[in-house]
Amino acid sequence: MVFRNILVLIGVTFGLLKLKTMKTKQLYIGHIFTLLIGSLIYILFRTSDLKMFVWFKKLNLLNTINRLRSFTFHHSKSLPDIILYSLPDGLWLFSYMSFILLLWNNEIKKENLFWIFIIPTISISSELAQILKLVPGTFDLSDLLLYIIATLLPFVFYRKSITINLI
Repeated sequence: MVFRNILVLIGVTFGLLKLKTMKTKQLYIGHIFTLLIGSLIYILFRTSDLKMFVWFKKLNLLNTINRLRSFTFHHSKSLPDIILYSLPDGLWLFSYMSFILLLWNNEIKKENLFWIFIIPTISISSELAQILKLVPGTFDLSDLLLYIIATLLPFVFYRKSITINLI
């Protein structure tokens, strides 16, 4: 039920945002909105044992966050693991891709290939390296799939504004 309400809220938000240009949409929806949603999933639904809660305490934000969590955390058991554990990283990667493409004016050229693909490469490589125990953690196919999707989706969404000049 909570998940359905979140989707309704997202739909209403998209409906209310009458963004005029593709680059404005790319900044606010592709970057900021996805970064915010990924962060809120961690803050509102994940365990408070995470390091960020120590930072919240040092920043005097923990009481406010705990009040918010009192309304949401008990719903975390009803959310699928892919939403709780894989989606935030996928959203953050999508946010990065949207922002880095925007910084480069949606132009792909030899000079910026490294910067565009460094974070997706690290994300995907580290997930694969978990299989071989080269990187600490547990390999998760959902994480890997969402990393790949998050890397590719911005190219689909912004395809009309992306130019490729690799010569």
